[in-house]
This record gives sequence, C-alpha cells and structure tokens, in this order.
Amino acid sequence: MKKALLILLSAWILAPSGAEAQNIILGEKVPELKAAGWIDNRHPAPAAVTYLEFFHSSNPACITSLKRLKALASKPKSPLRVIVVTREDTARIAPMLRPHLSERVSATLHAERGFSAFGVTYVPFGVLIDTRNRALWMGNSLQFNEKLIEQAID
Repeated sequence: MKKALLILLSAWILAPSGAEAQNIILGEKVPELKAAGWIDNRHPAPAAVTYLEFFHSSNPACITSLKRLKALASKPKSPLRVIVVTREDTARIAPMLRPHLSERVSATLHAERGFSAFGVTYVPFGVLIDTRNRALWMGNSLQFNEKLIEQAID
C-alpha cells in the first residue's frame, strides 16, 4: 500500500512538469524555427520529414541520441533530415557536434528562441514535422525510430 501511495504521489508531483514540457499539439503547426546560422554553414537538405532535436551538451543521452539520428537519416532513401537545435555557445558546441553532422544532419546556432517557442524543458527531446510544418510525433529522442518515421509519412 505504501509503495502504491508513493508511486501515485510521485506521478502527481511530476505530471505538471511533463505536461508543460512542450507547446506542441500533434497535427497542428509548430512554431517557426529561426536559426541565426548553421554550424559550418551546413544548411538542412530538403526532405519529406524533419526531426528537430533539442540538444544540450550537459546531457550524455543527447550524444547517444545524435548517433542514432545520424544513422536513421543516413540510410539510403531515408525521408528524414535532422536539425539539431542548441542554445549553447558556438565556439564551445561546434567541435562537439561536428562529428555528428552530415548531409542530412545540420545544427542551428543561437536557437534560444527555439527552446522557448517549443516550450522545451528537458533533453533529449525531439519533434518530427512534415513539409507543412505540422507536428507528427514528439517525445524523448531515444525512443524515436524507423517505424515511427514510416508511420508518420503513411
């Protein structure tokens, strides 16, 4: 009984923070991402779907997520491009992100407004959007996979 009560109390305390973690409604347009620039001037390639990956170097799971996302985007005939959104200092973050960038993976510079516009409070977090800027999926980037991409574009 005590264990069940503790679980319910924890869920009650943590629920508001999760519910406010994003300002996104699936199927609706997402805020416009305004990048001040791109690391190494690598603009995102056109694609059927875009995954916005919110990133911060203090979280090791973000690097794990980038490796997985790069592998997904690099598959032949992949409909996916990835845009890494960070609000960290360019000189500090660029060397960390460069190994994960590719033709299909780009990173924005000075995207503080991206975090606040989307209401992102935890990372890794991502949003899959279509060419009309509508949200198709959102959540922890470590749960994002090829099956979700296929379901989103069907």
